[in-house]
Amino acid sequence: MSNLWILLKSLGVAIAGAIAFPGNSVIAQIIPDDTLSPASQVIPQGNTTIIEGGTSIGSYLFHSFKEFSVRNETTAEFRNAESVENIISRVTGKSASNIQGMIKAQYKANLFLINPNGIIFGPNASLNIGGSFVASTASSLNFADSTQFSATDPKSVPLLRVSVPIGLQFGATANPILNQSSYQVRSNGASSPITVGLQVQPGKTLALLGGEITLKGGSLTAESGRIELGSVAGNSLVSLNSTDQAWVLGYKGVQDFQDIRLIQRQTNDDSEIPSVVKTNGNGGGNIQVQGRTVELIGYPVRLVSQTTGNIAGKDLTINARKLIVRDGAQIGTSTIGEGAAGNLIVNAFESVEVIGSLIRPDNQTVVSTLFSTTGADGKAGDITIKTGRLLIQDGAEISADSSGTLQNSQVISATGKGGNLTVNALESVELIGSTAEGFPSILSATTFGLGESGKVTITTGKLIVRDKAEINVSVLGDGRNQGRTSGEINVTARSILLDNEGKLISNSEESGKGGNIALQVRDLLLMHRNSQISTNAGGDGDGGNITIKAPNGFLVAAPLENSDITANANSGSGGKVTINAKSIFGFVPRTRTDLVKLLNTEDPGQLQPSKLPTSDITAFSQQNPSLNGTVQINSPDADPSKGLVELPVNLVDASQQIVASCSTGGKIARSSFITTGRGGLVADPTQPLIADDAVLADWIALPPESHNRAGGIQKRAIVQAQRNTKEKSQKVNSVNEPTQIVEAQGWVMDANGNVVLVAQVPTESPHTSSLNAKSCAAH
Repeated sequence: MSNLWILLKSLGVAIAGAIAFPGNSVIAQIIPDDTLSPASQVIPQGNTTIIEGGTSIGSYLFHSFKEFSVRNETTAEFRNAESVENIISRVTGKSASNIQGMIKAQYKANLFLINPNGIIFGPNASLNIGGSFVASTASSLNFADSTQFSATDPKSVPLLRVSVPIGLQFGATANPILNQSSYQVRSNGASSPITVGLQVQPGKTLALLGGEITLKGGSLTAESGRIELGSVAGNSLVSLNSTDQAWVLGYKGVQDFQDIRLIQRQTNDDSEIPSVVKTNGNGGGNIQVQGRTVELIGYPVRLVSQTTGNIAGKDLTINARKLIVRDGAQIGTSTIGEGAAGNLIVNAFESVEVIGSLIRPDNQTVVSTLFSTTGADGKAGDITIKTGRLLIQDGAEISADSSGTLQNSQVISATGKGGNLTVNALESVELIGSTAEGFPSILSATTFGLGESGKVTITTGKLIVRDKAEINVSVLGDGRNQGRTSGEINVTARSILLDNEGKLISNSEESGKGGNIALQVRDLLLMHRNSQISTNAGGDGDGGNITIKAPNGFLVAAPLENSDITANANSGSGGKVTINAKSIFGFVPRTRTDLVKLLNTEDPGQLQPSKLPTSDITAFSQQNPSLNGTVQINSPDADPSKGLVELPVNLVDASQQIVASCSTGGKIARSSFITTGRGGLVADPTQPLIADDAVLADWIALPPESHNRAGGIQKRAIVQAQRNTKEKSQKVNSVNEPTQIVEAQGWVMDANGNVVLVAQVPTESPHTSSLNAKSCAAH
């Protein structure tokens, strides 16, 4: 049974699937205790309860209450002197605080509300204070001189002097905090109110620190300030640091955490109110979330920091065991000014899951997202994710893009650069599927406007991109992005699987240059069913470069599943594809001339490897045959650039021909011809076959139409795959570690009487002979 459920039951709150607050539930008033001297004074005045007195020590004012709750449409107002910087209030009784109205303090004092029994902020709860606000279910506030202002042991230490507060100490149980505040205000002459929930003044801190933290249709707002959400277990000590009247929480000594949830609240008229945590303004603001499982569910549930001016935004940081974002929820940073957006930092040592989407009432699809974006001149922030397992599924998205803003129904393209996206996932990174409307699950650092793309860097055990999902750092747009270069994709993994239209893309749709893709693979790169690795360029841009390093691994593609590796250009130069691998299977390097022959067309727009059934590697210019790129394959075990020799239909026993051709003037010499294995000769015919001595190749059954002279594209592609074709305008290299083997044309006898095969036919002598001769000398 959760602590939140216990808290609500203690307040007489009905629970039936959803949390509800009956209008006639009894809510306790503000009742002071007698633990301080002078004691707090509570004076009712209409709908306002005035709180005076308390113990003043230097710039600190202490209040102590047996109960502290605020009714709906009423105000609890702390009357304090202007010299007071911090108001510290505690609840020593056994009841949770239920705040349904407003809490108010004068001047610029910070306000601490400490109630170890739990705290609830209702739908109409609000703040009107000049400083920061910290609400906590800790048992005490600790000071640097070891003094404690304790709510569970209020008479233990007299408050004779106070130093700087350094931490919040929890007892054996850390009770929950629930925020349902959807309080609305009107600002800047707006025609309609905006929801702010609990809000502090610009530059200040708004912190909720307790056990389970739940925002159910509750909002938090801190313009150019700081928001802290912390969920800890019992016996935890959370450090407290003051910076320019803002407060920063630290969790270095905390061993165990509890959960944080941001979800929607359904009203009596069946409308849904989202939970929104936001910092905005010039310079944005910091957000720190610390918990065990951090979960955001539903649209438009959001956790966002936006900068609107020329000051760079602040970071949004989430530290947890597990982060879950689903059903259209969003976490991100952005800028609509000259200042860069803040960075998004996620540390979730177990997993990060970004899943699904939601269809709005206007039929627009909103996907679950982790994002950083720019809509103006400032750069998008960087996204850094450290986790055990990253899952992006059913059309969800993680992006660091350069996009634009909507003004007067027109999209104004951003000029700021996209951010960089870095993922370090010890176990796996999985991108799976798309939405019903076809939006792919995606990791992206793209640009839709005038800014350049960022880069995506992934370090993981295994990378899986399947079922139309993609990693994309492309330059997109409407032709105004001339000279822009697409971003980079850098992957280091034990294995990579691209399946069922899985894609790694760094393309330029218009005139920009294709970006670079670098893959470092230990074991296996496997491409299945129309998968793609591409750095293509449109317009007059040049294709990018693709580098695949798997010195001890394998590159594998099903030959007729049309999975392609391309660095092509439209009218610019083709890029460069470089592959270093132990073995390569299933791929066919193609030149532009190959596609012209196989597709039977000179139309540049039709010269697409995707139109062939084979799995191809290309780097050419569609418009200009003289601007082709290069394909370089370095593999000691296989050489796909040399193609396969087309075998005759009727097989002949070559050994019989060789033996029969060897005669010595009527005398039969003892001759023999030895073949071993399926794919070549062993180093020594008398020894067993060793795997490294042979290239294993299975038989491929040609389709029936390949025997028909009009068999079409598939026939030509298969036959062409068996031929060694080269095009002068395109350089296709294959570098093998062993010395190249050439066909022997003759033999000579060395000084020791040994027969040595030679590449050139030597001058005839008693000790030399050509293998093409009609007779062989016997020695």
